[in-house]
Amino acid sequence: MAAAAALNCVVTLPQNALTAKGLSTPWTVTGCDQTANPTFAECTVVDPATGALSVYSPLLVNQGAVAGKDFITPTVPKLPANAVVGCWFGTNGATTTLTDANNGANVKAANCIGVQGQTTFGQFAACNAVNFFKTANAKSTGQVPPLGMGKNGKPCYTTRSFEIIDMDPSDNVVTAYIQSGKVLAQKTAANAAKLQQMTGTAPADVTNGSDNLLLDAAYRPAIGCQPFVTKNLADPNGTQVGALALNELQANLQQGKVQALVPPTDPFVLDANGTPNLVKQNMYRAAVNQPPAQGTPAESTAFCQNMVDITAPGYLSDLQFIRGQNTPDAANGIDLFTFLGQRFQASFVGLTCNTLTPQKDANGQAIMSPIVANRDGNGVATSLTFLTPNLIALAQKAVAAGAGTAAPAPAPQPPATANPATPATPATPAKPATPTKPAKKTKPAKKAAAGAKKTAPAATAATAATAATAAPAATAAPAATAAPAAPAAPAAPAAPAAPATGATPNAVGTACATNAQFACSLSTKLPGAGAIVQCVGGKWVALDDCNDNPNNACQLIGGQPFCVAGMGILN
Repeated sequence: MAAAAALNCVVTLPQNALTAKGLSTPWTVTGCDQTANPTFAECTVVDPATGALSVYSPLLVNQGAVAGKDFITPTVPKLPANAVVGCWFGTNGATTTLTDANNGANVKAANCIGVQGQTTFGQFAACNAVNFFKTANAKSTGQVPPLGMGKNGKPCYTTRSFEIIDMDPSDNVVTAYIQSGKVLAQKTAANAAKLQQMTGTAPADVTNGSDNLLLDAAYRPAIGCQPFVTKNLADPNGTQVGALALNELQANLQQGKVQALVPPTDPFVLDANGTPNLVKQNMYRAAVNQPPAQGTPAESTAFCQNMVDITAPGYLSDLQFIRGQNTPDAANGIDLFTFLGQRFQASFVGLTCNTLTPQKDANGQAIMSPIVANRDGNGVATSLTFLTPNLIALAQKAVAAGAGTAAPAPAPQPPATANPATPATPATPAKPATPTKPAKKTKPAKKAAAGAKKTAPAATAATAATAATAAPAATAAPAATAAPAAPAAPAAPAAPAAPATGATPNAVGTACATNAQFACSLSTKLPGAGAIVQCVGGKWVALDDCNDNPNNACQLIGGQPFCVAGMGILN
């Protein structure tokens, strides 16, 4: 998001912010436009007598906004006696900080972290989180549902499952507001009807680019799991909603031994010089119900190694469930699978995992990331390249099992040569331009992730095939270079490619009938190996001799030719 650096969102808390009156007083925002790049507040309430949990999301509005014109007056929640309230904040801007108009007394009374002029945490802030979790951990264990088993045969994922994490786990919130035109409201059926009447337009959901929303609204449903939800105090009709605090309570109780906890290299816990800061790390961890850290390099290395061993392979074991599922961010991936892959690449480089846990491709060459997202001319990931031998084997296994048929693929593109990309500065996925889908957030101080190692078996030492995807099934395919922050459009023929076909041995230079047609032929340089050829001007022309490895061969996959031996591209 080009303007993200300017979107430093400041939330002003009212007096007695954690009471029913304070929660229902609109909290004002400066530095960001709540109707364009909103910030969100999400509060979870525990009844200390019974352990009962409920959720209330205060409405955040632009400073100077007028009730009945710019927003619908929030519902006053009915809180239990002696309620313990914790609040968490997320933003679609670059940063979130908290302040008040009472010389800091309001934020101090609410036990807030992420206060303007004090220690800040990027897009994250919280109030009274430690006290909330202390009470809920003691009183609410009976309120937390079991995880259940997913369709993938695994326990359903939590915010601490490596299968779903990125470089800054457990941040941002599940809260959704609704908006029609420039008018905002808490999400209830009654407010939706009022907005429709006020503006003549049906309202749309406004959501936060969030790890928690990704889990609740995208990944869990894809594998047949249910989010942890409870009563929404903003809605008298008793609808139920999820929340960051609910997810962290469930993860704390039920996540297995291997847990994705906030690492020292998380961008939100670095100091002003980009150095890990143990105090910030443990403040953040305490605010999301995680145990304290030691802040050692070993913690960072272990986090990265688990990304290699669990996160990346998880996308392939779950391929049949996540490929073709709605993307959380259409600006960065065509479906859930490609969105997760480009997010992994950005996180792996952003956490310096390429240094902490160096990886090599199938040819033994150092790479920036085990996964490379192949992006189209608009920067949208349309397929993923898996570079390490283990991931290549898993990709081929997934294809053989038919996992690649879960959804339609983009129209086939013929292989094209391109110079390998130079590794670029690490970056994170941008936030979507529209606020209607659960996107993953933009990380401040990061650039577009790349680490573009030229792809292997399909590529020669000097060239690499670009983002070509095989037909509807996910298949092994030629390698592709990762797209830089502003990628060039992938190479393509002037006319749509005709289906690939067989060709006579050593066909190069011989006559062909259909221009733009592709085929497999014997290699012109390596006898016995297949080569990719194209019909150009009535003659077969060699495109790729598949000679990076003596075991490579041209193979027709989905009607298109690919050099196959070990590289896997899935779309």
